[in-house]
Amino acid sequence: MTAAAALSVGLAGCASPTTETPIVVSHVHAVDYDLQRESAYVATHDGVLSVAADGSVERIGQWAGDVMGMARFGDTIYFSGHPAPDENLPPNIGVHELSVQSGEFAPISLVGEVDFHSMTIAQSPDGMALAGIDSATGQVMVSRDGAQSWAAGMPIGARSLSWDANAESLYATTEQGLLVSTDDGMTFTATDSAPLLVLIASSPADVSTEAFLVGIDVDGYVHTSPDGVTWTSIGLAPALTDALAVGNDGSIVAAGIEGVHRSEDRGATWTMMAEF
Repeated sequence: MTAAAALSVGLAGCASPTTETPIVVSHVHAVDYDLQRESAYVATHDGVLSVAADGSVERIGQWAGDVMGMARFGDTIYFSGHPAPDENLPPNIGVHELSVQSGEFAPISLVGEVDFHSMTIAQSPDGMALAGIDSATGQVMVSRDGAQSWAAGMPIGARSLSWDANAESLYATTEQGLLVSTDDGMTFTATDSAPLLVLIASSPADVSTEAFLVGIDVDGYVHTSPDGVTWTSIGLAPALTDALAVGNDGSIVAAGIEGVHRSEDRGATWTMMAEF
């Protein structure tokens, strides 16, 4: 990134609610939309930010490390990346959890072993499914027990990962095109009918509309698909979009260093939630 936007945010959970710490949003790596709270959560170089419906922004808790991969399940955000400047942690922090309600955070697994640059989470019939791409090896890793244990899959060097709504198919965007795995990342096959996507996301299992995938291609156009095979071009994504997510109401959220946008018509038009 060659540009950065200065944003003054309040620290959630601090002793004084008036305390403000300036933060520079120089990178956005992931985004999530919480319909219940009408808030977007943004993974940045300085922790996880919460963007409210009124456009206000605050950091969740006091952890200000580099969040590379991020995925939310209920009130828990799972994240990976690099430590905050004042932390005595290995360069790759593994997988941590962050409470949306309290701002408390703690390591779970793979500390010192991995730095996931993309993470995805979904509700399967058997429980939560979490997947990530190890930045060092490009290897896909999958956990189906709350990030306690992990199975290593195929190295593919993907930019973005997403389960489908039921955590049955795992999609990955690569320079060679969209790949899909039905065996938890052990093998992948090409989806030749898909556009050349950079980002991909899926509606959650409890979406209020029909489940769908959404992606942004190399030219910045938004595409949606009901099955990962048939894709429809919708419109242009907001400029400098680096992260993509779908809310329970079917709305699409796009985030980048210029701010967070939301679309209620599958990406045809966008409304600014917050400007960075």
